[in-house]
Amino acid sequence: MKRNSIQIIDEGFFLLNENQNFRFDRERSKKILENIQFPIMVLDTEFFNHSHDNGENDKKLYDDNNKDLVYVIQYSFAKSLKEISNRDNKKAIKSITIKRNFNDNAYNFFDQYSKMIISFLNMCRNKEIRTIVCAGASNDVKIINKWINDNKRLFARKTLKMAFYNKESKELNANYFDIYDILENTFSFSNTNKLGEEFWKRENLPAGKQSDEMIALTGTKKFFDWFEDINQNIFKDEKDDIYTMCCSAYSFFSRSTNKKMDYEEYKTMNKNIKRVIDHCYNDVLKVLEFLSFVYEFTNVPYAKNTYIKKY
Repeated sequence: MKRNSIQIIDEGFFLLNENQNFRFDRERSKKILENIQFPIMVLDTEFFNHSHDNGENDKKLYDDNNKDLVYVIQYSFAKSLKEISNRDNKKAIKSITIKRNFNDNAYNFFDQYSKMIISFLNMCRNKEIRTIVCAGASNDVKIINKWINDNKRLFARKTLKMAFYNKESKELNANYFDIYDILENTFSFSNTNKLGEEFWKRENLPAGKQSDEMIALTGTKKFFDWFEDINQNIFKDEKDDIYTMCCSAYSFFSRSTNKKMDYEEYKTMNKNIKRVIDHCYNDVLKVLEFLSFVYEFTNVPYAKNTYIKKY
């Protein structure tokens, strides 16, 4: 987001423009952020399951043991929130993806899937990652927990520092941090857009924790849409619905190697995978930019906060 763009009204109360203002609880944010152990991996995945299968595909990839199958991982490492705030986050995101070449007879989804899981877990172990950071972490963490427990042998000599033993489930669990905890509990926003019109149907959003007259936002998309006036359009273009794209991806990856496709069809389906990768990239970038914003408003004096207007 654009720096040098927000005015201070009072302690914890800020003006974006003549129609929009927000409140931020710095002390509550500090307490929540203490739950993050560094280094971290900011993560987003795209996966498919039975809900993406239209019943017309050649092969069923999912089963009771693998209900959710990841085919795109976007991730970014960081040793501190300060590092995230000071760097160009667009260049700090990497990916692991399942690939399929044109009419490749050697293509095997599960061979690649197994290698992807091992590569991911080895990377987390070798980088000594202590916390997975997500936006809406439940699905991603559920999948990663399964990967960890299915591959305990990888950690026989060198432990996976982001994993802990859950006494209730008697399994290893990944230590994670969900940024929605900060978004929904430390920010309150005026229910207005930059034109002074209603931003969202008030009854469809919770009241802000800092003011009953304000709203809390329940996702990073809403957060960046609310800040449209200073949003620098750093995200990749997205036109298609992610559910539809995942349905197409499932058809592409589940297609039998015995069933040939013409090159134009292949290009169309492969282009869809690239759009999914862009969507996943955007989700990671949103988390990084959000953390950068939160870091400055939590840890940096207003006089040095780069988002605050200087006169």
